[in-house]
Amino acid sequence: MTGGLKREMKAKKRYRIVIEDESRLRQVASVNVTPALMWGGGIAAVAVLVAVTSLLIIATPIRTLMPGYLKNGERTQAKDALLRIDSIREAYRVSNAYIANILTVLDTDRTPTDSLLKETTPNELPPDSLLPASPREIEFITRMKDREQYNVSILAPLAADQLRIYPVASEATVAEQSANSLKPRILTPKGSPVCAAADGRVLAIENPAPEGGSAIVIQHDNGFASRYSHLGTTTIAPGSHVDGGSVIAHGATGGAIGSGYFFVEMWYDGNPVEPEKYLNL
Repeated sequence: MTGGLKREMKAKKRYRIVIEDESRLRQVASVNVTPALMWGGGIAAVAVLVAVTSLLIIATPIRTLMPGYLKNGERTQAKDALLRIDSIREAYRVSNAYIANILTVLDTDRTPTDSLLKETTPNELPPDSLLPASPREIEFITRMKDREQYNVSILAPLAADQLRIYPVASEATVAEQSANSLKPRILTPKGSPVCAAADGRVLAIENPAPEGGSAIVIQHDNGFASRYSHLGTTTIAPGSHVDGGSVIAHGATGGAIGSGYFFVEMWYDGNPVEPEKYLNL
């Protein structure tokens, strides 16, 4: 071009796809495509083919013909085989431990030791067993105590189940005339020791007591308290801790020859209860 810049025009590369009918020597169809369009169409065709194939495998029984796929029966057999292997492994471990114990016993060169002294690994407690009471549980217990605060016959036995009770005296019996009373008379051989009914702390020692002799008041866990009266010499001091079943005093030595007695009283949350129901007299 005169007075202008010559520009070279590059023609775009195109591919022509022609479909011919050779029997009639005529062209049926013809289309021109660019390389980008050809590659894009090919990728799209492959994606559609993969999607259709995956759908057929998932939705039809063809998947059972795939390598590595287990049928339902084979899955059940594999599961049973794994369970048998676990059982065999456990039996193997137990048998090995048994044989090891026998070899240890038969070993004459070993140093004699007590097998009970060997350290063992205790089973760990599940975490939920160590959790404190939830707020809802505390609220429920408080509400029940408020509702049943005067119904001692229901709450006291439940609290006593968590308290270890010991005999208060050996060869002890309850006098028939004081049976099922709040202050039963406990008959024992003269001078027999009197024991604490459960673990607790000595609240007071009365000397002399209104019933004669000495009296001891002990505070126990779970809201229980006990009082022992008409005692002889006491063996504990106020404020001291006592173990259940330990001697706290000797029975009074006065009275008929060869016989003695003392009184027992019990309270739960400040309410008197019948000692005979809790002390197994």
